[in-house]
Formats: sequence, structure tokens, C-alpha cells
Amino acid sequence: MNRIWLIIKREYITRVRKLSFIITTLLAPIGIAFLFGAQFFFMSYTGDISNIAILDNSKLNWGKLENSKSINYFYVSENEDSLKKNYKTNGFEGVLIIPPININEPSGINYHSDNLLSITAKKSIENKLSAAIKDIKYKNANLSEDQLKSFKTNININQTGIDSDKGGDTIVATISSYLTGFIIYFILIMYGTMVMRGVAEEKNNRIVEVIMSSVKPFKLMMGKIIGIGLVGLTQFLLWIILGFAVIAVMSFLFADQIAAGSQSMVQNANLPEGLEMSAVKEIMNGLAQVNWLPILASFAFYFLGGYFFYAAFFAAIGTATGEENETSQSLTLIVTIPLVIAIFISMGVINAPNSPMSIVGSIIPFFSPIVMPARIPFGVPFWQLALSVVSLIVGFILATWLAAKIYRIGILIYGKKITVKELGKWLFYKG
Repeated sequence: MNRIWLIIKREYITRVRKLSFIITTLLAPIGIAFLFGAQFFFMSYTGDISNIAILDNSKLNWGKLENSKSINYFYVSENEDSLKKNYKTNGFEGVLIIPPININEPSGINYHSDNLLSITAKKSIENKLSAAIKDIKYKNANLSEDQLKSFKTNININQTGIDSDKGGDTIVATISSYLTGFIIYFILIMYGTMVMRGVAEEKNNRIVEVIMSSVKPFKLMMGKIIGIGLVGLTQFLLWIILGFAVIAVMSFLFADQIAAGSQSMVQNANLPEGLEMSAVKEIMNGLAQVNWLPILASFAFYFLGGYFFYAAFFAAIGTATGEENETSQSLTLIVTIPLVIAIFISMGVINAPNSPMSIVGSIIPFFSPIVMPARIPFGVPFWQLALSVVSLIVGFILATWLAAKIYRIGILIYGKKITVKELGKWLFYKG
């Protein structure tokens, strides 16, 4: 055990002292903050203001369309053919032609231009015209403003567990499922590949021959897996701390810009008035109602369990292939295919968290590190969670046993092309 600890210590200290580790740890939260900032900018960016001419022949008393942040409307009264021909000369991007229409079956409205409207601009114009026709219908029905307000009713369904006073929220559960699944997927790929490269590097440099003189192959493999896993856990925790710090600083320094960007995105989304605030309140209430302890605990367990399970396979690939990139890529693809399938299953979990596919996927060790954390926010029976935990632990033990049999033979083999058939033979070697 003492020798395994020395290997863990060596792997951990060697990697956390690398400049690449320090740079990626510090720059990743800043990069994520930059991506969020870019998202606000590009989603709120409208470009130059477009001038659109409106030829209104509807003879409806519905007022004028109000200018938006990206479009200015100009009402004109001239010959339609002449307007279509000379709209560019008059400085317009296009012409919106509204013929005489029936408010019960409005049709025939046409936008004439050499360029198509963006989907945001098209929806904005359609929503404004629809709202104007709706107002005319309300007026024709002699409805008061108070009566109109009474028609607008928002319904929010509270969701509570039978055995718990803690509630839940579907939106929050869906977001949690997406995030946990993809985060664990990328972590398993990133640090599993790190294990594979670390083993291959030591094999190629012949360092392992010296180490093997004083430690058994199994202990060497376990020390490397645990050491690199602790590096990944350290980096992930630092990312969380630095991420919250960066978000706090950006929220303080750029509060006005973030608010303006959010308002612009809401306007460009053309949401009905008041809907965006009710959605935000619903999400905030959902965040307060969710029982985060099982979600965070499951994330930690399946992050570590999934890492140890897949790291054993990556270590076996590294020790068997060394610098043979073609062979290592082929074997890596075989290992990562179950992870990709797990991502697909987790997407189905959002729509059917208790379907047979979701249940089976959350129990099989190849898929459970991603699928089960995606199911937990929606609620999972205890027996399924317990079975998933046990199967992942058993899977890790079997994966480590199989990887160790490959490791003890492949780590000292050089210059030989390794095939899947050859790896199968190594599993049955004795001694």
C-alpha cells in the first residue's frame, strides 16, 4: 500500500506542477466567462438598423407598428409598382405590403425585397401584426381593459414527492440532466485519455522498466489511475471556485451590460409581455425547491466511479499500444462508443426518465456514470439507485482486473503490433 501511495504522490505532484496544468486551470474559467459574454453579445447583436417601408391598404384602424431596436418602420402612400421598383433608391431594405384583409382570416400580406428577412425580424413583424388584429377584435367585442387583463391567466403546477416535503421543478431537472451528463462525459474522455498517454509515455521512455523492478504492475497501474484522478478532481474543484469568482467579478463590473443584453435577448425572442419574468421566477422557485444533496452526491460518486471504470480501459490501451497511434485510436474508439451511446440515452431521459431504456441504461456500468445522474433530478426509486451503485462498483473491480492482466504483459512488450485478438489472448495468460 505504501508503494501505491508513493506512485499516487508522484503522479499527482508531477502533474499539478506542470505549466500546462496551471495554465488550463486558470484560463478555463476565464474562457467560459468569455464564451458567456460572447453569447450575450452575439444573441443581442442586431447589426445595422433596417428601414422598412409599409404600404398599408388594409383600411383598418389598428395604429402603426412601433419601431424596434433593429427595425424602423416608415408608412408611405404611393403606387405599389413604383414603390417595389424604387425602394432601394429611397433607402429602404424592403417593402411590407398590407392589402385589404379580413381580420378573421388575414392573408395576402407580402414582404417585397431582394433579401430575405431574418427569422427574428420576420417573427417580430408577424407578432406585432397579430397583436394589432387581436386588439381590433377586442375592441369590436366591446371588452374593457380590465376584462382583457382577466383573460391572461398563468398556471404553474407544483410538484412534490410522496415521501418528501421538498418539491421539484421540471425545467431545473432538465437543465441539471443536460449539464451533469455532458460534464461527466467530457471529464471521462479528458482524464481517461490523460491516463492512456501517461502510461504510453512511460512505456516509450523505458521508465517503467526501472519502476517495475520494485513494484508490481497492478500497483503501478492503480497508483497511476488514482493519482491522475486526484489531479482531475483538484482541477475540477479549482474550476468551480474560480468560476464562481469570475462570475461574481463580471456581474459586479458589467451588471449594466448583462442586464441590457438579457433585455435585448428577451425582446429579440418576441416573448409575450410578462412571460419572461414569470419564467425567471419559476426557475428561481424551482432552484429553491430542488433537493440538491442527492444530485451533488450522485454527481461526485458517478464522476469518480465512471472515471475509475473507464480509466482502467484507457490504461490498458496505453500499455498495449504505446506510440502506435493508429492502433490506440482504434481501441480508444471502441472504449468511447459506450460513452457516446450513454449521451444519447441521457437525452431520452429528459423526455422519459422512467422508461425501460432509461432504467437499463442507468444500471449498466458502461452507461450509468452519465445516465443515472441525468435521471436523479427527476426522482429514482431507491432499489434502482442501489443496484446502479453496486453494478458500477462491481464493474470497476472487473474492469481493473481485466486491465491489470493486459497491463502486466503489454507494459514490457515493444515493437510488436497489437491487435484485439492479441489482447484477448493476454487475458488468459497465467502468472
